[in-house]
Amino acid sequence: MSACWPLQGMTATKKAVLISLADNANDDGVCWPSISTIGVRTCLSERAVRDALRWLEEAGVLVSNQRYGRSTWYTITPAGYAPGAICPPAADAPPPRQEMPDTPAPYAPRTVKEPSIEPSPLVEGVNSSKVSKLKCDPQAIVDLFNQALPGLPQVAMLTKDRRAKIKARWAESEVHQDLEFWADFFALVSASTFLMGAESGRDGAKPFRATFDWLIKPSNFVKVVEGNYNA
Repeated sequence: MSACWPLQGMTATKKAVLISLADNANDDGVCWPSISTIGVRTCLSERAVRDALRWLEEAGVLVSNQRYGRSTWYTITPAGYAPGAICPPAADAPPPRQEMPDTPAPYAPRTVKEPSIEPSPLVEGVNSSKVSKLKCDPQAIVDLFNQALPGLPQVAMLTKDRRAKIKARWAESEVHQDLEFWADFFALVSASTFLMGAESGRDGAKPFRATFDWLIKPSNFVKVVEGNYNA
């Protein structure tokens, strides 16, 4: 963050997104917040966040990389910042072509882009204009926990109680309804020496070490999300 604050030549929106990323980044400048998480932190729309990320990458202060085929992780590169590096067209350059493609014939086949999320079937009496919510996959979240936190007790069984608590946390906010959010959540856990059992216990007691069941309890979940154990 100290390397990003002095940077000039960008709008307040772009600076807010950059500082949000820098605040989430580790010592190597790497972070992986979701678009929705950045939007919540900066009070910006999804479109504004995406536009800012695109500009920051073009300006050389950010490098984005795809992860797991769908999510993205970012590397902050303040030393490479070069606003305006993309050259504008020459003064005598011809104007861009404004030609429009011919309108297809009425009988021409249409190309339809299928949605990435399968909508739930309509139920009689339910307003068809409502958009179906993302479906929670408790097993995917458990797998993510086991992969991200091998130093904590691993989850071997996905019990009915665990499924219910995972779905409850998922339903509490639209921000929670994304595996990128859960990756961020487990990253907060891994960054906490207390939750990882790296701090000495009081009065000679064994160090506390978080478990999956402890993390998904309502009060503990909120405290982790708010960074109470990362001070």
